Amino acid sequence: MGNFVVFNSPFVHSGNDVNKMFLYMAVALVVPAVYGVIFFGITALIMILVSLASCMISEMLFNVINGNKFKVDNFSFFVTGMILSLTLPINTPILAVIASAFFSIFIVKQAFGGLGFNKFNPANTGRCFAGIIVPALGTALHTFSLNGETYESLTTGGVNTLSNLLAGQAVGGIGTTCILLIAICAIALAFAKVIDFKIPFFAILAYFITAFISVGFEQALFNMLSGSFIFVCVFMMTDPNTSPDTYLGKLLYSILFGVISALCWINGNLGENTIFAVALFVNILAPIFDRYLTLRPISRGGIRNAHKK
Repeated sequence: MGNFVVFNSPFVHSGNDVNKMFLYMAVALVVPAVYGVIFFGITALIMILVSLASCMISEMLFNVINGNKFKVDNFSFFVTGMILSLTLPINTPILAVIASAFFSIFIVKQAFGGLGFNKFNPANTGRCFAGIIVPALGTALHTFSLNGETYESLTTGGVNTLSNLLAGQAVGGIGTTCILLIAICAIALAFAKVIDFKIPFFAILAYFITAFISVGFEQALFNMLSGSFIFVCVFMMTDPNTSPDTYLGKLLYSILFGVISALCWINGNLGENTIFAVALFVNILAPIFDRYLTLRPISRGGIRNAHKK
């Protein structure tokens, strides 16, 4: 036995570790953040910095209370703070940003055991919390004025062009408006194996088909590209800690999110908060998908596909 070295699984490694994956995600999030600051101005930068600082301090405080060093563990607090701030409208009260960041890290992430033990996506849950404590956030994304221009969402009768939506000249959260930049980030993250591209692809496809059946091609396309849906697909729904592991689980998870989001957007009146509530609902179902959508072997000794990516 002295000639054998025993290791724990997994035995095949992609080359990415947790810190590297969060670093890639953090770099990708800086791209829409920079655009948001350019488009919305210094207020956007202040909100982003406040969110990041609140997340960092919340994680440090939890470590101290738990008897650990006054420190942060990795880039996860940065990713959570960035995603949370980028989904908020520009007129969000600073106290709401701080409270939502604290809820995301202290309650949702750390209280459940920290990274890897999250039951829900911290940033998405924090965004839902923000929508609860400031209900006006849903309608705040319907219309706003900036630099003498008035922007209005399609929900309230606003008129937009495809080029404006792709370029980010539209209503939305600080970092959710520029669809072209988000798409580039998604491709880069998928190429680096940080996210599973199947999740945003099937969610977007399901959304478009559902909306197309209801309102036609043009309205379906414009609805899908406006608001935060694409951003949520890329940066929230792909969280490896809170999304399904099995192939069938990911498929149903993505399709369900796309279909329900489309139906709520077309028929609902709850505003932008609906997208995050739907994401949280589907997030809760992820463990159930993994438990009951596992492909079993076709015969004794057959190959298991339970965790086929």
